[in-house]
Amino acid sequence: MTFALEEKLRAAFSPEQAHLLAEVIREAYDDLVKAKDFNELKAIVADLAQAQKRTEERVEELAAAQKRTEERVEELAAAQKRTEERLEELAAAQKRTEERVDQLAAAQERTERAVKQLARQVGGLSEALGGSLEDLALEVVPEILEYRWGMEIEFCDRDTLPLRNGEYEFDLVIRGQVAGRPVLVLGEVKSNITESEVERFLNLVAQVEAPEEIRPLFFGYRVERAAKALIRDRDAVMVTTRGKYFP
Repeated sequence: MTFALEEKLRAAFSPEQAHLLAEVIREAYDDLVKAKDFNELKAIVADLAQAQKRTEERVEELAAAQKRTEERVEELAAAQKRTEERLEELAAAQKRTEERVDQLAAAQERTERAVKQLARQVGGLSEALGGSLEDLALEVVPEILEYRWGMEIEFCDRDTLPLRNGEYEFDLVIRGQVAGRPVLVLGEVKSNITESEVERFLNLVAQVEAPEEIRPLFFGYRVERAAKALIRDRDAVMVTTRGKYFP
């Protein structure tokens, strides 16, 4: 009887619930058979009804809990899907960033090569221009000094002279006499004469020890206003590429 009843109860309840109800019904049935009067039978039936009610309430609670669990699982699944989509977006953005970095690195490399090439070209141009200026200074300055100072030129060329601390190759070295006195002209040749260049060169000239009177001279295309003032204040002279002379 118990097995057949349990099989029927399984159609509506879980196996555990069906087994529990079958046991309860069997015990109630045994009590019913053993009952001595109708009042005892009524009490047994009431207990059985109460147990059935509690079972149904518990089944409803379990069903509600199951529903909440399924809803939570669906929420977690949706959140997981959103997370995976976000990760895919981040991965794609990372890939684009890496591609952009590679492009910038390649562009930087091309720029550095271009800058190096330009530096070599400018360096070559500067050397060529500097040489041309020095050659021009060797031609122009002696004539200017002969005219301005009445200087008798004895030597005019590039030359290396000893300093108190080492030596220095001067762009222009002119030896001669002015009014019978020996004079040594030390020249700096620059395309653009700046104040800092004037200060630096005059400090070098001050380290030269020679028996002649030393006169510093600057030769170039342009001269800054502040550099011109410093040249005058330090009793030096300036000759431009156009042959203009000023003390």
